[in-house]
Amino acid sequence: MHAQDNVYAPPQASLTQETVEPSALPPFYVVSITKLVLLYVATLGFYSLYWFWKHWARHKRDKKLDIWPVPRAIFAIFFANSLNQEIDHRLRRAGKRYVWSPGMWAGAYVISAIGGRIVSRIPDNLLPALPSFGIGMLLLAVNAMALVQAQRAANLACGDPTGAGNSRLTAANWAWLVVGGLFWVVIALGILSLFWTPTVNVPAG
Repeated sequence: MHAQDNVYAPPQASLTQETVEPSALPPFYVVSITKLVLLYVATLGFYSLYWFWKHWARHKRDKKLDIWPVPRAIFAIFFANSLNQEIDHRLRRAGKRYVWSPGMWAGAYVISAIGGRIVSRIPDNLLPALPSFGIGMLLLAVNAMALVQAQRAANLACGDPTGAGNSRLTAANWAWLVVGGLFWVVIALGILSLFWTPTVNVPAG
């Protein structure tokens, strides 16, 4: 009697079948550069909190690490270099070439983030509003460039160089873009008010 004909025989699994399925999620957060920049600019940089949290959450799941992604996102200036190094190590293990300096871009992120907070707290009598805004925008651009460099490396490490798997804007993304757009309108009106001085006609006595 063959084993398949014996109803009392234990089930036999195929020796060629994978016993552990690979994770369907990539080891890092994947997003297109266009989507990253749009959300970053619309939220005046606050998108970076979500960005860091997603990267650390994916890395924690991939490596089964005992870390807290939320604090690492909130205090990103202390963990930006660690994240860049983890992404770079993944690239090297995969044999994928990407020319960048993870330490330098992490430093650029930290300096621009701290610099932006300092500038925003300088009183107007020491640094007028318009120069303060210009310096803040410059630091915000450097901050965004640092995230873009890391994201390009992460996308490549995850096998999706263009971030096509997360390039479409969701309803929540559009909501943030609308709110951010309104905020930018308020900022623009504030800047225009610095150059516009209403004239008051005083009636002749």
